[in-house]
Amino acid sequence: MVFYLHGFGSSRVVRHPDDHLPGELGIRLIAADRPGIGLSTGAPGRRLLDWPADVEQLADRLGIEHFSVLGWSGGGPYALACGWTLPDRVDRIGLISAAAPLTPGADYMLRRHRVASRAADNAPWMIRIAMWQWSRGQRADPERHLDKAIEGMIDADKLVLEDPRLRQMMIANADELYRQGGRGLYDEALIMARPWGFPIAGVQSPVRLWHGELDTTVPIGMARYLAATLPNADATFYPAEAHHLVYDRWREILTDFAGVVAAPT
Repeated sequence: MVFYLHGFGSSRVVRHPDDHLPGELGIRLIAADRPGIGLSTGAPGRRLLDWPADVEQLADRLGIEHFSVLGWSGGGPYALACGWTLPDRVDRIGLISAAAPLTPGADYMLRRHRVASRAADNAPWMIRIAMWQWSRGQRADPERHLDKAIEGMIDADKLVLEDPRLRQMMIANADELYRQGGRGLYDEALIMARPWGFPIAGVQSPVRLWHGELDTTVPIGMARYLAATLPNADATFYPAEAHHLVYDRWREILTDFAGVVAAPT
């Protein structure tokens, strides 16, 4: 049993388009929206460590005692929060192109990360404005917004996103991301910019990590930091790939993960 945790700026619909592959590998995969996004009830002011309780309630409702979590990009911090909070229930953590904490002074921080980190508590209105500006174009014209985003990507990611199924999925995501308005995205941005509230080195669950060395969305330095800090991490780095491993490496990642996750419930 695996909970798939979507990235920042996305929803449960943004995942690999082949929904049959997990079943072929013996994995029961569940993709859940986070609060305020898609079909999930909002929770204004939520923090990162509020999320594991939601996962635990969902697992209880489904009658699942033990499970694994697989987080892509901005879903990575939520996966690690589950490992920290629910060590007796989380068997395994997977991190695909996952973000690290925006810790002041960290050498993997980009300029936009430093700005967001300073603004999160001192001037959160800056983040609200930034998210409003970003979302305005996406809500008005999802196709044009996606095209502009792809134009700014490096070739490794552009090649992956040539798949028309992925384009359709990302356009559909705009409706889900803003189904309840923009508050869910704003809360996500604050959580990404603020301290996580737990020590990464204290996460004892086994962690499997995959990251592209050309990633310009989540720099490779973040992945190397996570791999070095997590006590039970096993990392694979792809020299010629970038951020969207969740699409072009999906079979490989799930096959790797399937050998260690708990048996389907």
